[in-house]
Amino acid sequence: MDGNPYAALAALARGMDLETGESRASAQAGLGAIQARMRLGRVVGTAPLTVNVSGLNQPPSALRVNERLVKGARWKTKTTSPNSDYRGLSGSVTGQVHSTDTVIDKATVEQLELDLESGDEVLLLTQDDQVFYIIMKVAEAV
Repeated sequence: MDGNPYAALAALARGMDLETGESRASAQAGLGAIQARMRLGRVVGTAPLTVNVSGLNQPPSALRVNERLVKGARWKTKTTSPNSDYRGLSGSVTGQVHSTDTVIDKATVEQLELDLESGDEVLLLTQDDQVFYIIMKVAEAV
């Protein structure tokens, strides 16, 4: 653009940042919003967590992980099963115990370990290719 006022106006009309030449977030995104880029990465190791993004291994300090993937994450659930067997019961139970309508209500699920393994493909968001937010694991459609 090098000082060309018409090129600068055209870039503004297209929503581009005059300094970087990249598209900016729309006004609807809110004050101070910048565009995020999506990246695919592959988990290289889990202790410590390392993810390869675009050929570069990103250390744990550059990664932020979706809370549902980390050890200790907790969330409320209700589990329903039309086919349940019960084992290890005590008391005066004789014979086989089976239920065609089991509900475990107001249960809490706790993630027992990091839900990522070496080789997992992950979807990441980044604003600057310096810090990466792991959104989820991804898999090929079956």
